Amino acid sequence: MQPNLRYLACLRLSSDSDESTAIVRQRRGIHHYVNAPHVAGIIVGEAEDTDVSGGLSPFRRPKLGRWLNHRHDEFDVLIASTLDRFTRRALHFNELLKWCQDRGKFLVCVEEGFDLSTGPGKTMAQVTAVFAEAEWDTIQARVLNGVQTRLENKSWLVGAAPAGYKIIPVEGGRRKIIDREESYWPVIEEIKTRIREKKQTTHKIAKEFNEKKILTWSDHQRVLRGQQPKGIMWQATIINKMVRSHWFAGIYTYKGEAVLDETGEPYIMPKKPHATMDEWFDLVDRIAPAGKEEGETETRSAKSLLAGVAKCGECGAALARVPASGAKRKDGTRAPSKHFYRCTNRFRGGTCTKGAYIECTELDKVAEDIIVSSVGQWEMYERSAAGPSHQKAWEAAEARLAKLEADFLEGRYDGEGQEESYWRMHKALSGKVQGLKKAEEERRKPEIKATGRKYAQDWAEKDEHDRRDFLREYKVTMWVWRDCLPNMTRGNRSGAVLDLGEIGRIAEELMLVMPEQVDWLWHGWNVPQHWASPHLLDGPEFREQTEKTHGSAELPKVLQDRLDKYRKEREEREAAKWAV
Repeated sequence: MQPNLRYLACLRLSSDSDESTAIVRQRRGIHHYVNAPHVAGIIVGEAEDTDVSGGLSPFRRPKLGRWLNHRHDEFDVLIASTLDRFTRRALHFNELLKWCQDRGKFLVCVEEGFDLSTGPGKTMAQVTAVFAEAEWDTIQARVLNGVQTRLENKSWLVGAAPAGYKIIPVEGGRRKIIDREESYWPVIEEIKTRIREKKQTTHKIAKEFNEKKILTWSDHQRVLRGQQPKGIMWQATIINKMVRSHWFAGIYTYKGEAVLDETGEPYIMPKKPHATMDEWFDLVDRIAPAGKEEGETETRSAKSLLAGVAKCGECGAALARVPASGAKRKDGTRAPSKHFYRCTNRFRGGTCTKGAYIECTELDKVAEDIIVSSVGQWEMYERSAAGPSHQKAWEAAEARLAKLEADFLEGRYDGEGQEESYWRMHKALSGKVQGLKKAEEERRKPEIKATGRKYAQDWAEKDEHDRRDFLREYKVTMWVWRDCLPNMTRGNRSGAVLDLGEIGRIAEELMLVMPEQVDWLWHGWNVPQHWASPHLLDGPEFREQTEKTHGSAELPKVLQDRLDKYRKEREEREAAKWAV
């Protein structure tokens, strides 16, 4: 290798307590090599990564990754005391070697004495990398065995107890477990009841908890320690974080991912978790923010019933709530100001030329009257919570299992004691794949459950905020037009079609709507009859009469698109039934 090259020293420790390969020792060996007369190089910098696993890619290490990704023009050679200071993974080493070759850079391992500018040197380095990976696997297996034993007997590993739990010493203090903090259980139970049965939002729960002076978990802990509470206020984010945490169901996690046993089921650490898995999925689903459909624009929240529910019938954009000053009277005073729903597309100078514009109180009353009169006396049903998707985790686990099997077939686990490690990892990964597959299949087929209440009863007990959440939860949509009946010359010429969303879908699936099948459960207000009942257009006489009176029997584009979508979904449901 030519002299006077620029060297970047790569230093790494898995932990600061690793004295056998201390940073000082690594640095000393590197400086001795670079300052040798036959090398006479220059050290331009150090990439010192401590508490970094050897299994992490060099490109993702905090310090070395920054040099490789952003400062690679500042050095010619990467140097480390031993090959495993670069990485313990053969795949990562080959990736780094190719990266250097593509950029005309060199790798130096001081103690092994590799010259990677030659073919034999590269081969020896790659073989050593394979053995380094095998050693890393052995270390990981030993660590996993220790943790596995503690998980199996539900021993608490490390850290403070999660919200609502306490740490209990057992077996004379030789190990610890966590269990429910009974003195705080009424608060946890109250949160669950309000979300599940009363269907309150976390904002409302936080507000009422503050009014009742209920202590937060951190203040409750201070009281248990004999200290004065700080008066920390409840917030929706506190409740959301508590309920969404895996610990609410007692699931042990590592780096944000649930740790699974050999059957693919997660480890439940407390004897009495706050919720079962099904309960937890249901609660998380209920507090999840309302999703937006493809192409739907963001709108600012407003204190109105149909915020996020009403849309412009002309362009499909959301309607925003805007104030309008009252008219000036003869005596100089002004009438009370009003609020109107207005098309956001037209309001922002978009392409919509005839956007909806209607007083909020009027449209709110229309929506409420339709809901109470149409489905108010129906038995209320809801779908069981589907919970978060497991698709990505399932695919990732399958990919890891496939790679593990491929490595086994290539002979990478032929070393002494490695086959046992392989089968243990294979069993755990196989169980994880099966568990995630089962969970995803169940998630995709949520059951429809009766609540034992009627829609009108539930509606009457809600305030405006909860009613809006109810409409959004059931994916109710109200399409509004500014002018849709040709013969209306006086008064309000606005019209609307209310799509009852999941209420109608559930009713249709359970055959609760009417004996004959209809295209969808829509209700109209000041609109042509076929807009709310498009199945009537299947009759030639009705279509002909509609064309005479209205000039056209075609549906507005937003309704036609929604109708096509629902018909496709119905065909898929029918196909699924026949497949079963």
